[in-house]
Amino acid sequence: MAEVFLSALVQTMMGNLNSLLLQEFETAWGVKKELGKLESTLSTIQAVLRDADKQQVQSEALRDWLMKLKGVAYDADDLIDEFLTEAFRQKVRTGPAMMNRVRNFFSLPNSLVFRLKMGSRIKEIGERLYEIAEQRKFHLSDRVVDLPFNIEERLQTDSLIESEVFGRDEDKMKIIESLLDVSTQEDVSIIPIVGMGGLGKTTLAQFAYNDERVTKHFELRMWVCVSDNFNVMRVIKLIIESAKSSKCELEGMDSLQHSLQEKLSGKKFLLVLDDVWEETSEKWNSLKKSLRGARGSKIIVTTRDEKVALIMGTLPSPYYLPMLSEDDCWSLFRQQAFGHETQEPPNLVIHGKEIAKKCKGVPLAAKSLGSLMYHETEESQWLFVKESEIWNLEENDILPALRLSYYHLPSHLKQCFAYCSLFPKDYRIEKEKLIQLWMAEGFIQSSVRSNPMENIGGKYFNNLLQRSFFQDVQKDDDGNIVWCKMHDLMHDLACFVAGPECSIVQVNNAESIDNKSCRLSLECGCSWKVQTFLKALKKVNHLRTLLLLEGRSFNIPRNYFVHFMCLRVLDLSEANVTKELLVSIGKLKHLRYLDLSNTIIAALPESICTLPHLQTLRLLRCYNLAELPRDMSNMTSLRHLEISSHQRWTHMPANMGELKFLQTLPIFIIGQDRGCGIKELQDLNLRGSLIIRNLENVMCRADAQEANLKEKPNLHKLCFKWGSWGQDIDLKLAGNVE
Repeated sequence: MAEVFLSALVQTMMGNLNSLLLQEFETAWGVKKELGKLESTLSTIQAVLRDADKQQVQSEALRDWLMKLKGVAYDADDLIDEFLTEAFRQKVRTGPAMMNRVRNFFSLPNSLVFRLKMGSRIKEIGERLYEIAEQRKFHLSDRVVDLPFNIEERLQTDSLIESEVFGRDEDKMKIIESLLDVSTQEDVSIIPIVGMGGLGKTTLAQFAYNDERVTKHFELRMWVCVSDNFNVMRVIKLIIESAKSSKCELEGMDSLQHSLQEKLSGKKFLLVLDDVWEETSEKWNSLKKSLRGARGSKIIVTTRDEKVALIMGTLPSPYYLPMLSEDDCWSLFRQQAFGHETQEPPNLVIHGKEIAKKCKGVPLAAKSLGSLMYHETEESQWLFVKESEIWNLEENDILPALRLSYYHLPSHLKQCFAYCSLFPKDYRIEKEKLIQLWMAEGFIQSSVRSNPMENIGGKYFNNLLQRSFFQDVQKDDDGNIVWCKMHDLMHDLACFVAGPECSIVQVNNAESIDNKSCRLSLECGCSWKVQTFLKALKKVNHLRTLLLLEGRSFNIPRNYFVHFMCLRVLDLSEANVTKELLVSIGKLKHLRYLDLSNTIIAALPESICTLPHLQTLRLLRCYNLAELPRDMSNMTSLRHLEISSHQRWTHMPANMGELKFLQTLPIFIIGQDRGCGIKELQDLNLRGSLIIRNLENVMCRADAQEANLKEKPNLHKLCFKWGSWGQDIDLKLAGNVE
């Protein structure tokens, strides 16, 4: 749905038009009047977008109007960003001392062409935008109406609600009995669990998989999420990785089958194949030949498709997981909605039971809607949900309860959730990376340095997690969330609301590219069709995000990105990135996020340092990278420099202390030259962990004190290294570091 991302786009443009940097130059460029008109038009559009979001559910004409508006809005955003880029360039070039001469500077001939060109473009785009804005004939209201649910105020983002499991004791007992049954005659028995999405098949399998009796009964346990990509080689590789708890680098069916047989031979194993869709018996038979262990081995298969269960199962019949009873569904809803409150308002309980009944025994629906009603005390809000027209919609098999939960999110959370459709099902979504992607797309903005975008993004993430849009979180030793997943139904919902704006495309299927897409994830698979795919990709207009998933051996032509000059996000991790390609990336002046992790790059061109808006640069596991660019201090928008602790550089680039917004810097290497010393850390508000190497190069105590490490409250762990040895200091335990 076009509105999901359009509201973020308009908000970003409004913020940029009001930025102090642009205001310094707009008069000198002679475009203040035109930018003022554009701002007025955007303000009008912004006022009606919320109402458009409600009405477009049932209005195809309105959806078409929003798509037209979106196309022009992207052009306007790119143009405003060009103004900001030029303003940034000129400010760096002139320096603060010369800003009072800015009018004279821009009267020079070399600036006249820019002024005329940009003035003409802003006028043309402003007229297009105004014309489309005036075409709205859908009785849209321009009144700012508050959402019935104020999520920002009522959520306790520091305390995640853990739900109990209701009504599954009998199901759990039956599955465990089947696993422990020793009377079976087959070497390997297959137990299919069948049920609709959101019913709790995976949860039930997890309970059985982790039961103490089961863990003692089997010598080897493996868990693989198959999802909708039943490639036999891929599945075998995942099973091997689960068996040995490390990545499998083998290629070729024969090698993989022999390796799997070595792991399983003579062992009584339990394998869970979660979320299987493949109905082709040939593929299953091909996989089954490799799954031979000791007698009594078991395989659990979870699937929504009865046909899959009948093909794969060895029992007389699959295990059909029933719906929750009304009482159990209400208990789950109640636990989410009221938490541990001892007194529940009787009138809200009455409405709650009616809402829970509408969930029709689906746990995910009850959990999602119960979370929506958490701490809501106004009866009108409960009635609003109970009587919503969305209950009557049958579109796209999306559960009405989940759609209700989505539609009652504020717009800033809607776009963050929809963006997650770029990740495949069962993908481990890295929390910090996701927040950085949201920032790059302009979904998160903050004008107050004391409340940085990262903190706001963390709050957004927790909001969605508490609303059950995310699940299966993984935490580190300090209790911080590292990654999460999305339930398949939530992923379906994200894909539905994002529409053609976001797409996951297979490189081997160039025909699937939609030129309306602005954000793409590429699943590479076989690389023999890469060039055909890249040629077809050029037809996409307004491409803002390009994520490469599993990009090993993905070859990109040297000047390819000249076709996508408006990119905000570019993830080329594991791709075959050449020196020439890196030079062309340095021309992407709108870029905010660049990931070159796991590539063989030996050096970064200095042109990377001219990217004025780059916020995140990820260079993890770039083992051939000899050093960072000399002029990195020019990257004044940089907030996150992700590098690996293995790097054996002798020093950091000079004047890193000028990167005032830098928060992520895992390693700082003290050099002997001026500008590379420990004093460069003085004004950096770093967070997370930091390794400081080559401390033998600190010349005096005063230099170390000027680093001001004790005044960095967001820095949780320090590692000091002299030469080849080091000492860890946990700031949470050691207190201030002198």
